[in-house]
Amino acid sequence: MDIIDREVKRKKDLLLLLTKKEVTLKYKRTVLGILWSLLNPLLLGLVLFIAFTIFLRFHMENYTFFLLSALFPWTWFSTSVTISSGTLIANIQLVKKVRFPRYFLVLATVLTHLVNFLFSLPVIIALAYYYGKGPSIIWLLGIPILIVVQFMATTGICLMVSILNAYFRDMEYIIAVFVNLLFWMTPIVYPLDMVPAAYRLYLAINPLTYLITAWRDIFMSSAIRWGNIGISWLVSLVFLSFGILLFQKLGKRLDEVI
Repeated sequence: MDIIDREVKRKKDLLLLLTKKEVTLKYKRTVLGILWSLLNPLLLGLVLFIAFTIFLRFHMENYTFFLLSALFPWTWFSTSVTISSGTLIANIQLVKKVRFPRYFLVLATVLTHLVNFLFSLPVIIALAYYYGKGPSIIWLLGIPILIVVQFMATTGICLMVSILNAYFRDMEYIIAVFVNLLFWMTPIVYPLDMVPAAYRLYLAINPLTYLITAWRDIFMSSAIRWGNIGISWLVSLVFLSFGILLFQKLGKRLDEVI
């Protein structure tokens, strides 16, 4: 039992070390440090706000809050997927010379951007107070649940793209296009109820469709709609399971192809 405990502790320490390395290297020698992680969704939100409310005259109450409540969790997902596509290639020396669970590199990437997302929560809280929708006790229950669900979906997809890119280097470019297309296929700049009912079935296979809606339910309404969370959990479980299976199968020849 002591041997198992020591092995678990060793792996946990290694994962924390890899995550710390990712965070440290990302913001090394920068003035604002981790605050840079907030600028991308904030600036993107500003551009979208101008485009939709001023140029396209799209009117929605509290549209700024509506956008940012989706953009912050989206940024956690999109940056994790984009960066993880090159994670194994970027750590080729580590992969070839050190024996450790290779999927830890992917987990460290997802955890790094989870840290960035956690730093965005004070911004969301401030917006909630500004728009008179201050946090409630529901947030304490809903946020951890959605973090777990999104972590599952993000990790599954990141495992897939990281191992596929090790075999087919074109995947890195395909993933960049895929992420851009997925942005518009996810109810980020528009509410889900604007999508015709006939097409919502197609959006259901998107792991972020009901997840983003669930984030908004909590942030903007302090509500947990278990239907949205349940669908998100099922879709996330499918992606996580497939990601683990694909990574295990293709990972056996990783040293040969990388």
